[in-house]
Amino acid sequence: MTKISKIKVNLGNRSYPIYIGNNLFSSFEKHIQDFSKYSKVVIVSDYNVKKSIGDFFFLLKKKFNKNITSFSLPPGEKSKSFKYLELLCEKILEKRIDRKTLLICLGGGVIGDLVGLTASILLRGIDFVQIPTTLLSQVDSSVGGKTAINSKLGKNLIGTFYQPKAVLISLNTLKSLPYRQIISGYAEILKYSLIKDNTFFFWLKKNGHKIISLDKTSLIYAIKKSCQIKSQIVSEDEKEKGIREILNLGHTFGHAIESHTGFSKKILHGEAVFLGMFLAIKFSVFLGFGEKKMIESYESHMKNLKIPFRLSDYNLKFSSKEFIKHLRFDKKVKNNKLKFILLEQYGKTLSYTLNDEKLLVKFLEKNLE
Repeated sequence: MTKISKIKVNLGNRSYPIYIGNNLFSSFEKHIQDFSKYSKVVIVSDYNVKKSIGDFFFLLKKKFNKNITSFSLPPGEKSKSFKYLELLCEKILEKRIDRKTLLICLGGGVIGDLVGLTASILLRGIDFVQIPTTLLSQVDSSVGGKTAINSKLGKNLIGTFYQPKAVLISLNTLKSLPYRQIISGYAEILKYSLIKDNTFFFWLKKNGHKIISLDKTSLIYAIKKSCQIKSQIVSEDEKEKGIREILNLGHTFGHAIESHTGFSKKILHGEAVFLGMFLAIKFSVFLGFGEKKMIESYESHMKNLKIPFRLSDYNLKFSSKEFIKHLRFDKKVKNNKLKFILLEQYGKTLSYTLNDEKLLVKFLEKNLE
């Protein structure tokens, strides 16, 4: 039996636990404080976890005398839209919910972002719980309280900060995960090592293949380490006024790539982050902040794990003008100036405001490959 790990996100009266274990569905109520106070429960998932939602639904029905409802939505970034936000709000309101209703999100990062936003605005805020079912959502999007939908102009531009009551990470949900989704999740794990812990990076260089093959011991260590790093950062800077910005390493470039592809299945979020981190590392070296060996080390790690990390690997082509157009909608833009999270060395970041756009054009013309 896998031991259950617990990590706390410290945010005063909005603090909450992250539980990591093998099968947390059967003991769900033990991990939710004052579960008995909720009069109704609404479970929202995507079609990819339809069986899981069915099993979970009947388990809760059997154990508790509560009004329990469930909904499923299409997977993928297209669901992070006003269309599905309105649809979900109306469906939930039709169930005559009140402020004693608990919303449970069972799915990946897309559903987590959408359900979190829904919880933050229904009745001006109802409680919700995250049960992430993809590696990416387990190590990143389910923790920290960022909720959002996409705009035609860019990713995650419409949203709120709204913390869950708990995050339950159940490793058994990863068994049926497609390989691309596992790789996508590994991008965020790698990001934590690059921004905060170079010892973790060297551990990943030795053990990354074990995570991708879902070795339980390695997986638990990597998920726990990632959640510890993120919870520490979020506890210090909940609303991204300072240090939390470092979590965007690779995301400024990555979101521009996703936006260019129309948030399609052509490239998954984590895949775009791999490309974005590679560009961020190269930009760091180009500007003189980091050493060239960072590029070589990143390239060798990607090649060893057979992970695509260049635009050409996905048959993506940009002009520098097109790319900068997408970059302008990044949330970190201030006073019409682009801002990048870059690396001085593995484990040490810097925030860079671009004052001369010609530098970026020169860089992109040489590196959009």
